[in-house]
Formats: sequence, C-alpha cells, structure tokens
Amino acid sequence: HVLGFDERGRSVNDELETYDEAGIYLRASKVVTLVDLAGHERYLKTTMRGVLGSVPDYAAMVVAANAGPIGSFREHLGLAVALKIPVFVVVTKVDMTPREVLERTLRSVEGLLKLPGVNKIPFVVKNQGDAAVAARNMPHGRVAPVFLVSNVTGEGLDLLKSFINMLPPRIEWSERQGGKLLCYIDEKFDVTGVGLVVSGLIESGSITSGARVLLGPFDDGSFRTVRVRSIHVNRVPVERAVAGQMAGLALSNVEYDEIRRGMVLLDLNEKPRAVREFEARIRVLHHPTTIKPGYEPVIQLKTIRQSAKLISCTKGILRSGDVDTAIFRFKIRPEYVTVGDVFFFREGRTKGMGRITRLIA
Repeated sequence: HVLGFDERGRSVNDELETYDEAGIYLRASKVVTLVDLAGHERYLKTTMRGVLGSVPDYAAMVVAANAGPIGSFREHLGLAVALKIPVFVVVTKVDMTPREVLERTLRSVEGLLKLPGVNKIPFVVKNQGDAAVAARNMPHGRVAPVFLVSNVTGEGLDLLKSFINMLPPRIEWSERQGGKLLCYIDEKFDVTGVGLVVSGLIESGSITSGARVLLGPFDDGSFRTVRVRSIHVNRVPVERAVAGQMAGLALSNVEYDEIRRGMVLLDLNEKPRAVREFEARIRVLHHPTTIKPGYEPVIQLKTIRQSAKLISCTKGILRSGDVDTAIFRFKIRPEYVTVGDVFFFREGRTKGMGRITRLIA
C-alpha cells in the first residue's frame, strides 16, 4: 500500500473516501510505499523474501501494547540489524491497555533495543519536535523512535504520519537510475485481455514501454529476449519506470508457466551468467547442534528461494556464532547472483546469513 503526502505535508489518503492507489499517486508530491510483512514465525520465509526483495529504507516494528514484543519480534529485529536497516517501533492498542501494562511493554521493548549487538537508543516520541529530531537522526541507524498509537481513537497517528513524511530516503535511487537495468521478479499474474504481467522492484537503471530486455535464467541457465508491452506503477500506466519503483510489466515472447519468482530482467546488451555454485563468507546465527558439508538449507537471496547444499567450509564443522568461508551449490537450477549479494540460509530452527565473495563457473 502507498501513503501519499502533499507539498504541505498533509496525508493525501485522508482526503479520499476509499483507498485508491492511482488517486494517491497522482495527487501526492511524496509517496511512501508500505510493505506489510507477517509477524508470525510460521511465515518467516515470506517476511525474509519481502525484506530482501523490496530493499526498504526503514523497518517499522509493530507491537501490541497489551501483549508486548511476543512471537518473532526478536528475529525480525535481528533481521533488520543484520541488514543494517534503521528501525522504529509502533506500539498499538494504547486505548485499551492499562497504564501499568503499557509501561511494562515499553520496558520490554526498550530492553530488547538496548541488547548487545542491537545497541539502539530508544526514544519515545511525544510531540512534533520529537518527531522532527527522530526523523533527522533515523538514517544513522542508532536512534530507535517509539510511537504510541491507537487505530480506534486516532491517538498518535498524526505524529507517526508526520514522522514518516519527514523521513529522508536512505537509498539514493536517483544515483542508481543511470546504471544498468536490474529487476528481480517477485510476482506474476495472468491478466485477462493483457496476458502475462510480472512485478518487482527496479533496483537499478530504468525500463521503457516497448523496450526489449533479457529475461532469465530459465531452468537450463539460459536468458531470452522479451519485449515490455506496457508498464504500470502504482496502478497508473506509465511510459518509463526507474530505479526505486515497484513496477508491473506486461511481457511478450514468454509463457506464464515459464516464469518463476527470482528470475531477473536485464539490459539487452548484458552478457549474464547463471551459476550453480558460489563462495560466501557466512555467519551462523543459530543452530542447535553442528553444521558440516552435506548440510542442505534453503537459500533466500533477493526474491530467490531455493535449496542448496553446503559443499565445503574452511573449519569443517560450524556452530552457532561461527564465521567461516563456505561453498554452496544450488540443488534444482542455476540462479543469477552477483558478488556482494547478501543472503540468508535456514533449515528448521537453523538460521544464518552470508555475503557472496566469488562465483564458481
């Protein structure tokens, strides 16, 4: 969903009788995209995909005042810290929560934010001045503003919206617009009268309606030339989409069943190579026993999610907290990855992260 603001900082959404994405996009001078991700541990893989695939500027951790930071709060906070995404906390349901319970929830949240490794400075926002100071300091990632809101009475929502409007973009998308096209596919649709439509975040470069681009890798590792028939951004038809925008692209010269999440769109003059094996510097965040060659976790990188096998690691055996250099091999098909990409691996309650250091032909 999108949240729009006019040049005076007022919410455009409040002026509309019903939520209308195109109407907000056309009226607003600033548009903030909100990516809602699941809080339950059962859907952690979906949350990981959302964070890795949408490249967010900031993370909002939502906590019910009457329940406190339960469930996957710690894991989600750890995910944001590992990816160096600045965090702010929104405590909801303050209208129905007794004062002593609310204070206990705040103490719990502040305690988690101060943990070693997280090392945030909690800052409860009480007025517009606090919101301005919090927004100014957010990009550094050290301060973690805390907002108290009620979606029933509306208490605190004006402060939260004002803060979101004042937040500066952390990623300089304008600098990425001049680069080469890179867009990982996140969703696919079969639209009546249109045909195949894919959507995803354009991470660099730009794409125009009618352009020919490379799509892949297919199951055999190949890439194919396809044509972009039309483009929509926030449900509005446009001639061009640029880095930083979530775009819907109607494609020709490819069938619906050939598309899968994790494929990429690239410039036509690129010479991409899909790889099965890669070397990475990894850190084991949590594992109940030991990890050794032959271990088969699920790799999550951007919108890619595929089982991989640990071929080798320098130490031979890995435990929680260990850092090592390892080689992984995708089990099903090659993927398009690049040196420097960050990924997570998980299997059961085992979790770790890594950064690709070398591609292996």
